[in-house]
Parts: sequence; structure tokens; C-alpha cells
Amino acid sequence: MTVDYRQFGAPRRYIQGPDVIRDLASFVAEHGRRPLVVVDEFVLATLGSVVTGSFEESGTDYEVLTCSGDVTRPNIAEHAALVRDRGRDVVVGIGGGKALDLAKGIAIDLGAEMVTCPTIASNDGPTARILAIYNESHVLCEVGNLEFNPSCVVVDTALIARAPVQFLISGIGDAVAKKFEADACRVGTGNTMQGTRPLDIGSIVTAGCYDMLATHAVDAVKAVENDELTPAVESVVEAVVLLSGIGYENGGLSIAHCMTRGLMAGRGTRSALHGYHVAYGLLVQLALERHHDDLVGEVTDLLSAVQLPTSLADMGMHDAAPDEIRELAVAAMSAPHIRNTTAEVTVETLVAAIETVEARALERAPKEPPRARA
Repeated sequence: MTVDYRQFGAPRRYIQGPDVIRDLASFVAEHGRRPLVVVDEFVLATLGSVVTGSFEESGTDYEVLTCSGDVTRPNIAEHAALVRDRGRDVVVGIGGGKALDLAKGIAIDLGAEMVTCPTIASNDGPTARILAIYNESHVLCEVGNLEFNPSCVVVDTALIARAPVQFLISGIGDAVAKKFEADACRVGTGNTMQGTRPLDIGSIVTAGCYDMLATHAVDAVKAVENDELTPAVESVVEAVVLLSGIGYENGGLSIAHCMTRGLMAGRGTRSALHGYHVAYGLLVQLALERHHDDLVGEVTDLLSAVQLPTSLADMGMHDAAPDEIRELAVAAMSAPHIRNTTAEVTVETLVAAIETVEARALERAPKEPPRARA
């Protein structure tokens, strides 16, 4: 749907800092009196009373629902059916992306408010209206939507700093592309996920997001590798969860995210996290749009410095065959935001862009020293 007006979407409230999960009940109370806490089994087993402690202390009438399995329509319905008649007016999702998406699906089913509390910063899903829904073969089949963005997002940076570093790296990969995607959408004729033309704020926020990552991402990754929570980590988490989320919601997505359609199923690449796919997709977008070599080099250097992929081989697809590259391009063409760019987008131009990225990776690869003569 395309309409003449433009609109802004964002969470009603955003809270970030170390140990804020200990005050979760007080934040939730502003949005509902009878919370349903949806938490994945691993997080509940690992954090235990940290998750439920504030609800116990406040005397809140709450209920915990552990979630498992993929985010499918049947699984959402099965979980929602367990609590449908209990008057739960706010759903609190705690955990990674799968737990938050399942919680969003349950909130939609129950007609409840939504609060997200991510325990990793692997993407901007905590701030978003959307949830990814899969079929029984774990293939993305639809994108669901909350009526509005989450009422509240509670980000405990102490938890995130203790999580495996690859999750933060993934979040950086997802966020770093948003500036270029918002610009492509705005300059072209693209629409946001809200079905409207982007507001200027999308490009303004994503430019700031990119600058924060360029300044702090390397230091943040090093800190998390050492289990440290530093100002750099705080800045990067804000960029990954908040700025990236507001930026894409109001600025739009483009080729970088389209490329994830194929990479999710590709040989080797399917096991990589979402942000790793987006990072590689960004390089494809820059090649497709024929950005200047200096900018491409700057982005590539940043991705390399934080251990994000700059080639298919970096994600496990070594010696990609021509038919594999074509399959990636064909899958990308099915994404709804494929036209959010000024470039000519066809299977052939995408194949050429992927080949350009691969050729650049070969040029950047360390050269083997010449063998000594016998």
C-alpha cells in the first residue's frame, strides 16, 4: 500500500543501562497490570530469579510462559491458547530474537500491550513492530505486525556484555547497513515497512547510527570479548537496538536486507546470524549502486575490523559456483523492498554485483609469498 502521507513509528519508551532488568516490574506496570512473561527456556534456566525477581518483590500478578520451537503460526497459537482466558493485558518478551518474536505473536493474538527485554543485541528487533514468521521447514514465509511499536523496550547492557560476542557483531552488521538502505529508499521511490514514503528523520538517525558504529564498534567488540561493559559498549548497543530500529522503521530497507533471503538458505551461509548476512548484503548494495571506491573501502575495513564477512567464503560458501550466486540473486528478488533503490535491479545486475564483491575480496586477500627456487 502506498499513500500520500508519511508517518513516524517508534517505541513509546526506551530504557537502557546495566542491571535494569532488576526494575523490570516497575517499567512494565506503566503498560499493564497483569503481565505475561514470555521467556525462552535457556534464559530462564540461566538467569532464574533475575527474570522474575522484580515481579515477586512488587507483588505483581504475573505469569511465566516458557517458549520453545520456531516462530510459526501454529506455535504462536499453541502458546497463546495456554493463557487466553487469564486476562493478561501486557506481554513481556525476554530473550533473543526468537523469544521476542514469539512474544509479539502472542501479544497480537491476545490483544495485549508489548514490552521487550532483549538479552542479546543481535539486531534491532526489540524496537520493531514486525516479527518474522516461518513455515515448518524454517523458511521465512511472512512478516507479522504489532498494531504499534512495543510500548517499552528495556535493554540491560550488563546482560548483553556477558553474552557471546558474535551476537553483538551480528547487531553491528545489521545496523551498519541502515544508513545506506535509508538513503537508497529516500532518494529512490521506496517505501518504509509502514507502506509510506520515508521521513527525513530516517536518514538523519541512520547517519548518526553509522557514525557511532564507525567510532565505537571495534572497541565495543574488544570489550565484550573481555566480558567488560564500557562506554563504547553502551554506545554500540544504543546504535544497534534503538537508532537502527528507528532508522529502518522510518527510513526503509533496501538491497542489503533483500540479500538475506538467499543467504538464509545458501550452502554454508545458512548457519550465519542475520547481521552477518546483512553486512555482506550491504557490500552487494554498494556494488549495485556503484558507490565510490573510497566509501566501499571504508565500509569494508569496518566490517573486517569487527569480524564481519566481506566474502561468501567468510560465511562458509567457499568457491561459490555460478549457479549458487544466481540462486542468491533470484531469492533476493522476492523481497518486498527490492525496488527501494535508484539502481536497476534484475537477477543479472545482482549477479554482477555479487561477482564484484567476490572479486574485491580476492584483491584484498593476502598474497602468498613467492616460493624460493630450488
